[in-house]
Amino acid sequence: MSAARKALRVVVFPFRAAWFLTLIANFLVVSAVCLLVAFFVAYGIALAFSYAFLPVESTQALWQWAVDLYAQSSWFKAATVAFFTLLFSAILRFWPARDPVADAAQEREITRLDDDLIAARRQDQLRANLRT
Repeated sequence: MSAARKALRVVVFPFRAAWFLTLIANFLVVSAVCLLVAFFVAYGIALAFSYAFLPVESTQALWQWAVDLYAQSSWFKAATVAFFTLLFSAILRFWPARDPVADAAQEREITRLDDDLIAARRQDQLRANLRT
């Protein structure tokens, strides 16, 4: 019995190790995405605060800092594109808003047309079978 348990441990260990490494990789990816979102939200809040309460020079300096960073850093460009892609893909999922009643009616109409098409094909097959 002890040999069977050891053999089972030897077989199961690589799978557990791979699963653990997968969990670590997922944690790192999710953490990076969360940090990306947090940094852009913080920048947006700082920009809104700058517009509302600080002089124009401060707001222009904040914009210029972002423009310079965007021009110099390919990482910042990639992060900006990724952030706005994620933001707009989430927004565009719900825009323009869909009418669930109209969608259901359209789905019922499509189903009815499909059923009619299937019935017509069956009738044609039956007629062809009767002729032969």
